Amino acid sequence: MNQQQYHPWLFRIALATTVATLPLMIMGGHVTTEGYGMAVDGWPGSDGQNMFTYPVFGLPTDKFFEHVHRLLGTLVGFLSIVLVIVAFKVQPQKWIRKVAIAVLICVIIQGILGGTRVTENSVGLAMTHGLFAACVFTLMAFLTMATGKRWIENSNDPPELAPGYGRRLAITVPLVVLFQYFLGGFLSHFKVGLHPHISFAFVVLVFVIIEFRTARKTGIKWLKRPAMGMLHLGIFQIMLGIGAWLTRFGLPAAGIIGEPGSLQQSLFRTAHLITGILFLMTTTLYSVRVFRLHQLNKNRSSEQTLSATDSLPETEGNA
Repeated sequence: MNQQQYHPWLFRIALATTVATLPLMIMGGHVTTEGYGMAVDGWPGSDGQNMFTYPVFGLPTDKFFEHVHRLLGTLVGFLSIVLVIVAFKVQPQKWIRKVAIAVLICVIIQGILGGTRVTENSVGLAMTHGLFAACVFTLMAFLTMATGKRWIENSNDPPELAPGYGRRLAITVPLVVLFQYFLGGFLSHFKVGLHPHISFAFVVLVFVIIEFRTARKTGIKWLKRPAMGMLHLGIFQIMLGIGAWLTRFGLPAAGIIGEPGSLQQSLFRTAHLITGILFLMTTTLYSVRVFRLHQLNKNRSSEQTLSATDSLPETEGNA
C-alpha cells in the first residue's frame, strides 16, 4: 500500500480556505435573508467604482453587507489560488492536486454566478448561487479532511469495517439532505414550499438517526464522531427552523407574537441557512469516510492475498 505523507502547509492552506468561506457564507446568507442581493449596482465593479477602492464604512446597511460579501469572496478566491500552488509544490499525489484545482474552478464559477445574478437581476441565479455555495464548501472541507493527519493515519493503517456496511445509507443520506436544502432554497427565494420543507425535515432526521445508530455499532471513532456531529446538527437545525417559524408567524395560543422582518427572525433564518450547509457537509464527509474505509480494507485484503500467494513454496514435477 502506498504511504500517503502529511504536508502541514497544504493542510493549513486548505483549512484556511475552508474557514474563510464560513464568514463569506454567513454574509451571503444574511444578504439572502434580508433581500440585499441587488443593493450594490453592477459587477465586477461596485456602483460604478473599483470594488477594492469602494468605501466600506459609512455605507447603508444593505450595501455594506453586499459589498463585504464580495470582498470576502475575493479573499476566498485568492486562498484558492494559493491552495493550488502549494498542492503542486508539495503533494505528489495527482488526485489531491486535481481536487485543489476543482476547488479553484468551483470558486471561480461561484463568483461568476454571483456576479451574473446581479447583472441579470435573476432570483433563479440567486438560488443557484446559494445551492452551489453549499457544494463548494463541502468540497473544500473534503480536501481539508483528505490532507489532515487522521485521514493519512487511517489510509496507512485502516480500521476494519464489515463488508457492505452502510453503503446505501452513505449514498442516501447526503442526497436526502441536499434535497431538503433545495426545498429550503426554494422557500427562501421564491417564498413557496413551506409545508414540504417542514415535513421533509423530519424525514431527514429519521435517516440521520438510523445512520448514527449504525455508526455506533462499528466502534470506529473516525465514523462515530462525525455521526454524532450530524445528529446534533440535525436536531439543532430543526430547533432553528422552529425558531424561524415562531418569529415569523408566532403562536398566539402560547402568547408568542410573530415579528416578520425583526432582528430575531433574521438571525434565526440566517443561522438556519448556515447550519443547513454545515449539515450537508457533515453528512457528505461521513459518507466519504465510509467508502474510504471500504476501499482501504479491500486494498489491504488484496495485498494480503497477493503476499500469501507469493510466499507459497514452489512445487517441482508433475502431480
